[in-house]
Amino acid sequence: MATPTPTSQNLPEPGSVEYADLAQTGSAPPLPAAPGVSLAPVEPDTAEESDALEEPPREPARERTPSAEKSSHPNIRPPAGFPWWPPRPVPLPGIDSGLGLKKFRDRLPQPPIVRAWRRPEDSPIRVRAELAPVRFHADIPPAQAWTYEGGLPGPTIEVRRDRSVRIDWENGLERDGHALPLPYDVVRVPELPPLPPGQPGVNADFRAAALPGGRATAKGPGEDSYPRLAHTAELTAATVVHLHGALTNGHNDGWAHNVALPGGVTRCTYPNRQEATTLWYHDHAMAVTRFNVFAGLSGFYIIRDDQEARLRLPSGDRELFLGVADRNLESEPNAPAGTMRFTGRALYKQAGFTGATGIKGEIPVTAPFTMVNGKVWPTKDVDACWYRLRLLNGSSSRIYRLSVHDTTDEKFTPGTAVTSTDPAFGARRKSNALVVIGTDGGLLPAPFTPQDGIIEMGPGERVDVLVDFSTFRGRTLEVRNENGTALNAQPGQVEASVMQFRVDGRRVFDRFKLPAVLNGDYVRYRHTDDGTLIIGDKVIDHHGHAWVAVVPPGIRGAVHPEMWELRQLEEGEDPGATDVIRLTRADGHVLTFKPAATLFDDTLTIRFSEGDWAVWNIVHLGGPAHPMHIHMTEFQMLNRWQWPLGPGGALPGFDPATASTPNPLPVPGPGRPITPQTAGMKDTWVVQPGEWVQVLGDFTGATGSFMYHCHILDHEDHTMMRPFTVLPKSIMAFHDVHGGVHH
Repeated sequence: MATPTPTSQNLPEPGSVEYADLAQTGSAPPLPAAPGVSLAPVEPDTAEESDALEEPPREPARERTPSAEKSSHPNIRPPAGFPWWPPRPVPLPGIDSGLGLKKFRDRLPQPPIVRAWRRPEDSPIRVRAELAPVRFHADIPPAQAWTYEGGLPGPTIEVRRDRSVRIDWENGLERDGHALPLPYDVVRVPELPPLPPGQPGVNADFRAAALPGGRATAKGPGEDSYPRLAHTAELTAATVVHLHGALTNGHNDGWAHNVALPGGVTRCTYPNRQEATTLWYHDHAMAVTRFNVFAGLSGFYIIRDDQEARLRLPSGDRELFLGVADRNLESEPNAPAGTMRFTGRALYKQAGFTGATGIKGEIPVTAPFTMVNGKVWPTKDVDACWYRLRLLNGSSSRIYRLSVHDTTDEKFTPGTAVTSTDPAFGARRKSNALVVIGTDGGLLPAPFTPQDGIIEMGPGERVDVLVDFSTFRGRTLEVRNENGTALNAQPGQVEASVMQFRVDGRRVFDRFKLPAVLNGDYVRYRHTDDGTLIIGDKVIDHHGHAWVAVVPPGIRGAVHPEMWELRQLEEGEDPGATDVIRLTRADGHVLTFKPAATLFDDTLTIRFSEGDWAVWNIVHLGGPAHPMHIHMTEFQMLNRWQWPLGPGGALPGFDPATASTPNPLPVPGPGRPITPQTAGMKDTWVVQPGEWVQVLGDFTGATGSFMYHCHILDHEDHTMMRPFTVLPKSIMAFHDVHGGVHH
């Protein structure tokens, strides 16, 4: 079951705290379109593109070869050792949208593949972060972005299980010996008068931030010109790469402080001692991860193994890598009414607000345009057969609820939006289209089809799915986001369309058959009521616990949510009157905690011995949903319980004034069911307010310092990231404190 989303019967009041919390992940119900604002689609500005508006032939199926991947563009010099993008294809006619750009004008690009396993293990690969021209949509000018090897996303690095790879990550973001500034502006929409019915909150600011276009005030005047966020104009490129989901030692993990200046090279070794799966690499620089990733620094990393090969899953042109992210686009000032001229540059536009103590804050960035592999609303021609789609949520904060809809005969009334809370929204959803075969950490034991046909993905999560396009021969399909969006969205709303598939009408011989068993090595983890840990049929006699509380914004005037590392108090220890968290276990025993650390640079408190098993308890005490990510290993979710929420989405029993639970929280009830997808091996989970989630991981195979954090990048960069360490047992014998509570 996916996360419950607002419906027409339970909409939070625009401007309420609950609405603001939902806005942080793009989950707030769509507001009415901005009155008096309508945008005509941008028209092609070259004769070449205008002549191409007749329906072109569909793409012929072809094998991907190195020669086909190399560019013939005369102005681009392919970097040594890497395949390159094909020449820019002729745009398709597209479909009008209400947001100033046509949908489905661009063909879906695929990142080039670097087959690292073909190189000797002692021969490193160099991947360079560099400034490169990109074109987010066929009808807007090209612009500059920070890229890995010139592409959005960067090259897909393909490796084999148990065969190590060395990568030299180079920061090439410089010009004339100087570090480059961000390739876009970061602007803050100031507090605006609230929308009717006049409730306090961020509704007007949020709608203004969701409007397409705008610019920094330094670029020109206008109602949609906003001041740059403090210090962002002076920010220059310093980078460090994290391979998200990798089992590797701490010095290879992308420690946030270990940034390289332009010209610097960081060599990392990845043992790849883990099963076949979809990982991704991205920048992880301290306090500015959100800006560096938004600039374009991310890419896929694929581990393959023999077990996966025996399944004969769709491959080659029938295996697609889909990096989904939302973006806004900068526009020129003084455009004629009802039109918009985009400059081609991205725009990081946030809704601002002021906290109760006068401290200014910003809602994490969400944006009206959805990109796949760096293209706004692309389209892909597919054969009528099985395809494998490797999905990645690369957004800064948006939670997606993705589904497939048959749009062949769909018609819209011009200027009229159908919001995701309207029952008519899902009328054309194909609930059996998406078959989940894998998650963050590898293949599921068996294929799983979500009951409602919707796959939820928080930032940082990956889902491996199969689609049988033979059941849709000659049809046109869309992947849509059903979370806080609208079909035929108008300015101030977010378009639900993600991308389009056009299925060929011809029959295709397809050898693939969906297997009943995918991963025979998968075993379910269990944590019994008496504290026993069981892995398959094996009992683990020793394991640790880590306790983390997520607290809502507003604690002592703070404008951002916080993440507290908790220390369990001993019997008889005085907890004091503030910052006390009391929970009741199922057996009636009350656990009492105090925060041991709240900021990244506070004292280290979580330590494990290499080889330890550990249960992480994440307790969400209110505020926005948080996609929590733990580095170093993969986990399984053991339990997910839920405390009922009160008015405004608050957790009754937690007092923000004292940051405490004056009385112990009761035993929580059952939470959202743990589906086969949720029970897969994972490193990132969306934790909703009022939930107590337990995940279990095996800290074997790597040592060093690692991090865990919320993967809403604005939260991570502010107050929601902490370190932990894994050390050899022989060293831990000399260490004063061992993290967690042990059984």
